[in-house]
Amino acid sequence: MNRLKIFCDFDGTITVKDTWMAIGEQFIRDKQKWNDLIRKFENLEIGARECFLGEIALIEDFDFQVFNQIIDKQELDKHFLNFKKFCDDKGLAMTILSEGMDHYIRRILKNHNLDISFFTNKFVLSDDEKNIHLEFPFSDSECIKCGCCKRNLVLNKTADDEISIYIGDGFSDACVSHYADIVFAKRSLASYCWKNNITYFEYRDFQDIINKLEKIMLKKNIKHRQTASLKRREVFLRG
Repeated sequence: MNRLKIFCDFDGTITVKDTWMAIGEQFIRDKQKWNDLIRKFENLEIGARECFLGEIALIEDFDFQVFNQIIDKQELDKHFLNFKKFCDDKGLAMTILSEGMDHYIRRILKNHNLDISFFTNKFVLSDDEKNIHLEFPFSDSECIKCGCCKRNLVLNKTADDEISIYIGDGFSDACVSHYADIVFAKRSLASYCWKNNITYFEYRDFQDIINKLEKIMLKKNIKHRQTASLKRREVFLRG
């Protein structure tokens, strides 16, 4: 029987709100320029890396202590801790894939005593703690759209006998949704999947996902999604 492997977005999925947006609300004063960047990103006129670097350039009067206070106020989906226990009890490996920053993901997980592996963009703080920068250790050298290439991570970290499950909510999850065997989607990701004929399960919170996975796991033979398998094969053939 094929094993299930969980890949999960962070901001707006595990957390109730987008942490980076909360940080931007605090430190970006020129909201018009910020909104223009977000609009261009959502319209696919610019990629995530260009959007993030543009947003960081708009930050004024950065305060690292305030930054951490904002992080510490972020709430998790009310059923996520139960979902983590469910995964542990069922022996389901879970990995977080995020276009966010390693600093705040690590801090939020620690705040909730959660030990989950994650791949994301790297937060760089200046020596005087007055400026921040981002590095993109998990980007794709041939694609400028994503800072953290979720597609590559799912492909490289899923064995042939594993069924990849992706859970997400937003624009940064659109690309990877084509390559995962099972997709759980809400908000803009659900809209994207619907418009692009990607089979998905819509959810409101992690209890919905638990309920659906319990039913899926009753099946004796869980198969790979054919269209996702073909997309993965195309990537591997291109090298």
